[in-house]
Amino acid sequence: MKQILYVGLLLVAGFFLAGSTTTHAACAYPGFLNSDGQCAVSYSASVGAPYQYSNQFQYQYTAPSYRSDVLVQNYINRLLALLERLYDLQAQLDGEYTPISGRSAVDVTTRSAIDVRDDQARLRGEVDFNREDEATVYFQWGESRTRLNEETTHIVLDEDDDDEDFSQVITRLDDNETYYFRAVAEDERNRRDYGAIFRFRTDDDDHDDDDDYPDVETGDADDITDDSAEIYGEVDMNDFNNGLAFFVWGEDEDQVADIEDDYDEYRDIDEDGDDLQKTRVDTDVGGELEAWATIYGLDDDTRIYYNFCVEFEDEDDDETIECGGVEDFRTDD
Repeated sequence: MKQILYVGLLLVAGFFLAGSTTTHAACAYPGFLNSDGQCAVSYSASVGAPYQYSNQFQYQYTAPSYRSDVLVQNYINRLLALLERLYDLQAQLDGEYTPISGRSAVDVTTRSAIDVRDDQARLRGEVDFNREDEATVYFQWGESRTRLNEETTHIVLDEDDDDEDFSQVITRLDDNETYYFRAVAEDERNRRDYGAIFRFRTDDDDHDDDDDYPDVETGDADDITDDSAEIYGEVDMNDFNNGLAFFVWGEDEDQVADIEDDYDEYRDIDEDGDDLQKTRVDTDVGGELEAWATIYGLDDDTRIYYNFCVEFEDEDDDETIECGGVEDFRTDD
């Protein structure tokens, strides 16, 4: 860590010294001024491009000018990009680096996990090649949403393949444990696109494996305003049928989280004003279902918790509820 910081300080000093001896605007990072005082380009950078060294942040280049304030802003932007790069390098050394989506030519979507057992699960994704001829796809996964430190095998798919869906089985999982994962796709220039992070929970080792329970996933919220939002969920009924799929949401995280523990049937769930609400989306689910619901009447600038669940009859013909896990968002001010 100290070595990287020392390097960073030296480079920072170099930038400000350079800024004091030239009247030219800074080159688009990581370009440099040659002996003729012109921008020379390295690593495909070009004059007028944004400063971008990490995947997460961009610092905009300003058109060349002899105004001192513009010159200073250019050097500041260049410095910020460098500091982000140093931060990324340190995170990689610490083993905690998880970049976010870059400008990849391919798009990837994470699908819910299926065939979840006590020690393994099948992860799924879908890739859109757009104009690319091929894409490299795989999954990142782990026991924390912020530390997806495991990767599956990288597989190259061709746009001529009949199926843009892909999946891989991960094994040696702990029973009764929550795992997080996302699909990843790289275009032909190794630029990455990342799907949403989903999660699943492995079965208890003592659970009856004769029948696979439904796999339920609560997805991300979209179209968030000051009083409404669209929420999403997925379910694969596996060995069961006639599921009743529904959403619950509200301002009380505990009530939303305890649905499958406190209730066996949808009709028994008691709504509680702003703290807990419910709505059905399908009353006879068999196989897989993707569901959306737009919820209204929310308070502005408020944290809202939500969960996607399914009611079904288990192997003993008893009504039971399985939920995907609590997600949340904040309404606009």
